[in-house]
Amino acid sequence: MDSRKRSILMVDDVKLNHVTARAVLEDTYELFEAYSGAEALEVLKNVIPDLILLDVIMPEMNGMELVQILKNTPAYRNIPVIFLTADTSAEAEVEGFNLGIADYITKPFVAPVMKKRIENQIALAEYEKDLEAKVEQKVAEMEQMYDLITVSFAGLVESRDGVTGGHLKNTSIYFSAFIGHLKTLPRYRAELPPSLVKKACRSAPLHDIGKIAIKDAVLQKPASLSEDEFSMMKMHAVIGGDIFDYLKDRIPDKEFAEVAGQMAKYHHERWDGSGYPEGKKGVEIPFVARVMSIVDVYDALTSKRPYKEPFSHEDTMELIRKGSGTQFDPELVEQFVRIGNVIKECLFSKGQMIEEKQYYSVKSDLFD
Repeated sequence: MDSRKRSILMVDDVKLNHVTARAVLEDTYELFEAYSGAEALEVLKNVIPDLILLDVIMPEMNGMELVQILKNTPAYRNIPVIFLTADTSAEAEVEGFNLGIADYITKPFVAPVMKKRIENQIALAEYEKDLEAKVEQKVAEMEQMYDLITVSFAGLVESRDGVTGGHLKNTSIYFSAFIGHLKTLPRYRAELPPSLVKKACRSAPLHDIGKIAIKDAVLQKPASLSEDEFSMMKMHAVIGGDIFDYLKDRIPDKEFAEVAGQMAKYHHERWDGSGYPEGKKGVEIPFVARVMSIVDVYDALTSKRPYKEPFSHEDTMELIRKGSGTQFDPELVEQFVRIGNVIKECLFSKGQMIEEKQYYSVKSDLFD
C-alpha cells in the first residue's frame, strides 16, 4: 500500500465504543464518526472512507438495514464493511455475509485483533480495486485492437473497390448516428442493449467484407453491371455472412460475430421480401441489417460514382421515404427522416470524421 493515511468511518450508537475505537485507531487511521445510520449516510455524502466499522444493533436503523442501503448504492457498494457486534451466533454471521459484509469484530474489542482485521480488509479491497483497474485497462486495449482490426479490414476492402471507395467508412458514420438515436427510444430499447450497440457500431464497416472475394473485373467496373455480373456481385452478401459464421465458433466474442454476420448477409434484403440473398421480409430481417440497409442506400445515393452524380441530401431523403414499406422498415424510415439534420451534418463532415477514425487503407496501385 502507498503511504496515504487510510480513513475509517465508525458507526455506533454507544459513545464508550467510540472512545475505545478512537484510542486503538487514531494513531494509524483518519477516523470519522457517526452515532446512527442516518448520520453515517450524511457523512458519506462528503467522505468515501476506505472501510466502515458498523455496529449491528442500533435504534431506528440497525446495521443490517444500513448495509443493504450501502450495497445498493453504487458510490458505496465497494467500501468494505466490518460488523461490530457482541452477537457471535452462526445465524447472525451468515446473515451479515449474505448481505456483503467483509468481516466481524466482536465486542469488547481486542486492540491487536481489531487493527489486524481492519488492515487485512483494507489491503484486500485495494488489491481488488487494483486488479479491476488492470482488467479494465486490458479490456480497453482489446477493444482498441478490435476497432483497429475492423477498420483496417474495411480499408483493405475499399482499396480493392475503385468504384465505391469510402463507402464502408461513410456508412459506419451514418450507422452510428442513426443507431445512437434509436437506442434512446423506448420502442427500441429491447432491440438495442448497450453491448449490442457497441458491437453493431464496431462491425458496421465490415458489412461489405464479402466483396474481398469478388473478381476485380466486376468489383472495379466503372459502369453499370450486366445481369451476370450483378449475380456475381450479389454473392458478397453470402460470402460476408459465411465469413462471420466461420468466426462465430472460433472467437470469444460470439455476439460480435453474430451481429456482424447479420449485417453482412442481410443488409440487401428488402422489407417486401424482394431483396437478396434469401428473400427475407419484414421483421424476418435482423434489426441491425434493417438499420444498415437505410444508411447503405443513403450513402450510395449521396456519393459520386463514375456513372452518376451525387444526389442531394433532400432528394435522397425523399427517395428513402418512397421506399418505406417496400424496400425499408417503415418505422425505421420515420426515425431516419426525423434525424435528417443530424444525418445531413454527418454528410458534410464525413471527411473529417473519417480522418479522425484513422481508417487504414492501401494505395490502389498495389492492385494494378
